[in-house]
Amino acid sequence: MSSGGGSSTLGGCGGPSGSGSGSGGGGGGGGLGGGGGGPCGACKFLRRKCVSECIFAPYFDSEQGAAHFAAVHKVFGASNVSKLLLQIPAHKRLDAVVTICYEAQARLRDPVYGCVAHIFALQQQVYIHPSIHHIPIDRSS
Repeated sequence: MSSGGGSSTLGGCGGPSGSGSGSGGGGGGGGLGGGGGGPCGACKFLRRKCVSECIFAPYFDSEQGAAHFAAVHKVFGASNVSKLLLQIPAHKRLDAVVTICYEAQARLRDPVYGCVAHIFALQQQVYIHPSIHHIPIDRSS
């Protein structure tokens, strides 16, 4: 997924709200969550004032962002994610946030394997699928 500037807010963890791709769309690049003047989803969850330079505001909207930020905070911690995002170039942050959200949700679903469980399942499909074409079918009955 290409971020296209990283100024879109996440309605969910699947990508920017209001757009099906990772570019543009969704609004909210003004630094105060979904552009409505209220706190971003992260600040709403953390119950703190959302400042204009909030690192989370462009990525977690005021409406659905709090619910998705909750998973990120529970797994990684707000401070750790903030420090991580500050080390990433601005044009790559949207991709990083989407990945962090995905990994946090996977870790909450499966505390042992996290997103690796999904990778293993996909690998099994790749290994099993080609062998299905080579199974002899008994048509004598």
